[in-house]
Formats: sequence, structure tokens, C-alpha cells
Amino acid sequence: MEQKREKDLSVETLRGVAIILVVMGHVIGSGPDGGMQVADDSFLRHVYYSFIECLQMPLFTVISGWVYALHPITTEKIKDFVGKKVIRIILPMIFVGAAYFILQYLVPGTNKKGDLSDIWKILVFPYTLFWYLPSLFLVFLVIAVIDSFHKMDTFINWAVIFCLSLAVLLLRDKVIPTDTLNYFSYKGAMYLLPFFIMGIGIMRFKDFFSNKTFITALIIILILGVIIQQLAWYKVIEYSIRKNGGIGLFIGLIGTILLFRLRWKVNWLIWVGGFAYSIFLFHAFGTAGGRIIIEKLGINSNWIIFGFSLAAGMCLPIIAEKILDRFGITRMLFLGRNYHNAPKVINRIKA
Repeated sequence: MEQKREKDLSVETLRGVAIILVVMGHVIGSGPDGGMQVADDSFLRHVYYSFIECLQMPLFTVISGWVYALHPITTEKIKDFVGKKVIRIILPMIFVGAAYFILQYLVPGTNKKGDLSDIWKILVFPYTLFWYLPSLFLVFLVIAVIDSFHKMDTFINWAVIFCLSLAVLLLRDKVIPTDTLNYFSYKGAMYLLPFFIMGIGIMRFKDFFSNKTFITALIIILILGVIIQQLAWYKVIEYSIRKNGGIGLFIGLIGTILLFRLRWKVNWLIWVGGFAYSIFLFHAFGTAGGRIIIEKLGINSNWIIFGFSLAAGMCLPIIAEKILDRFGITRMLFLGRNYHNAPKVINRIKA
């Protein structure tokens, strides 16, 4: 019987960092029409642009690739693997996504309301933050096929596949017209794939990613990249920074590699990381709700709105997990967990 591997606490720490960045990003909003609707020249927009946008989903995805590499797929296990991913990813995409769609439709003050008759589209097209789920599911399918043929067992093979995935991403917007329908968020899968493969590489080829010369070179490249990014932000130079291309892409890739090398172990981040998936699934309920409550109270301070929405976005999902995890059906449909492993609710009578 295979022994259960102990969790790497430094990776769990990074998981906590990643999910906090995700929630912060959605509190601020990816643009002036989302989240807090902060202006493009505000400090919070600068924080999002300079730090959060390039790192939040890359770090989250590199961690997923690293965790996958602990238990890689084999040909005999593909069917079981895909079935588990349907439960883990697709069911929450449908049920949590539908709940958010309906709440967004009904509650006054929410951004980007959709028509209730369009709710079926969440099954086919990317929907708000839930775009990540179908994209990640497609990534798992691609990796399952590649790994079942042992095509990433050697460093050379892994490097070739990584470079191919990077080339696909860089060519994506040049080859695929922007108005092409993004079925099942396949464009997002192209964005995530290099980061997932990078996570596999960090896990499988530790010696290469620990090489001091390599790490030093990455630090220098990252510093240069950040300088260019900041010069572009302050309009000192004419350069468009995108998270999925050029400097923005490499800041995300290099930044995540270096974060893995830090080997941080922070207890409260480890604890937060344990709820990362539930926080991802439900944080929008808290961030939007927190923002609306503060605004209804007549409070206009961006920092108070930011702090309250962030706290709500972190705490509400943890409460939701504690409740939904108690019952088999809600545990499976909303958390993507095994129906039969739900803890039994036992009424204890004190003596």
C-alpha cells in the first residue's frame, strides 16, 4: 500500500499567498468596471497591475501542477482520474456558478448582471471568475494524455513540451480571432497550461530548479522585467504589459519559480491554504456582499471598502465550507468532494 506523503508546508504557505492574491484581485477588480471600480490611475489599480495580475493565477496554477506531479496519471487510471476531476471541478463550476449567477441577478448593486434566461451559458462559456474551472479541467485532460505516455519523464522532454505550450500561448491571440467564441474557456486553458507544466517541472526536476546560477539569472531577469513594467505604468516608455504575453508572462513564470525557492513556512498562511479551493469558489459572494454593505452604510473610503470586502471574501467561504461539508450532496455538488466522506452530524448531549 502506497504511503501517504506528508504535505510540504512551504507549498501550503504559497497556496495561502496565492488565494489571498486572488481575493485581493477580485476585490479591486480587473478593470475600472469591476470590483470596487477603482480608477486606472489609483494606487489600488497600480497594486493590481504591478503585483496581483501577474502572479495570482500563475501561482495558483503552478501549485496545482506541483501537487499533480506528486501522483502522476497512468494509462490504466485515466478514466478514474477524469471522473474525479469532473466531481472536483465541473460540479462546483455548475452549482456554485449558478448560485452566484442567480444572486448577482437578484441583489441590487452587483456588477455585470446577466439575464436569467442566459444562465445555461455558464455550462458552455467562461463566466466571471469561474472561467478558471473549465480551463483547469481542460489542462488536466491534456496533461493526463501527455503523462500517460510518459512524455515528461525526462528533463529534455519536459522542456520541449513546456516551450511548445509557451509558444501556443504567445501565438494564441495572433492565430485565433478575438471574436471567436471561447467554448469551455479553452483560451484560458492555453494561458494556464505553461504554468501547470512549470509546476510539474519544479516538482520533478528539483536539481535544475535549485541551481544557484539559474536562480541568480532569474532574479536579474525579474528585476529587469519589473523595471520595464513600472516604466510602462508611469508612461516613461511606450510598452503594453499583458499578463499572457511578453514581460507580463515572464514576470508571472519567474516570480512563481522564485517564490517556490523561498521555502517559507508561515502557520497562518498554511491554515488559510487549507481552505484555498473553497475560498476560490465562494469568495465572490463575500467580496461583492462586503462592498455592497459598506456602500449602503454610506462609507466611501476605498481602504475601508477594500479591507472589509477582503475579510468577507476570506471568511464567508470558510463558513460555507464548514456547513456544506457536513452533508454528502452539498459536499459533492458545491465543494467537489467525495459524497461518502461527509462527516456525520452527531448531536452530543453533555453529561
